[in-house]
Amino acid sequence: MGTLDSDPTVADPARAYISAVGAHDIDKIETLFAEDATASFAGQVLSRADWINGLRRLFPALLRNDILEVFTAATRACIVYDFVTDTPAGAVRCVELVTVNDGRITQVELIFDRVAFAPVNEALEQRAKSVD
Repeated sequence: MGTLDSDPTVADPARAYISAVGAHDIDKIETLFAEDATASFAGQVLSRADWINGLRRLFPALLRNDILEVFTAATRACIVYDFVTDTPAGAVRCVELVTVNDGRITQVELIFDRVAFAPVNEALEQRAKSVD
């Protein structure tokens, strides 16, 4: 787990968020996010509630997040991690740019390989069908 030139006032909440997602800890995630926080990925911008609900939908396939690197610049942290799943995708490398103001996350931007992540979505869809 690397940390290079990292400001703890920015890195710590960002790291806690990625760890909380990996632990499926919605309560912790909610405490870390500002009420007006937004999240973006794949050209979409989501509200705090929509982002957290999206994370919740991924939990059935997510085993953990393995944080590899954390870098900070001003109020932003860049976290590189493996999103480790129980699907054929295995671990999917992700990068999140996390903005922290006054100890709360105000914005996240998720960057990942959508092709590498596709088996995760397929597995979740199959699992949802088998429950119906």
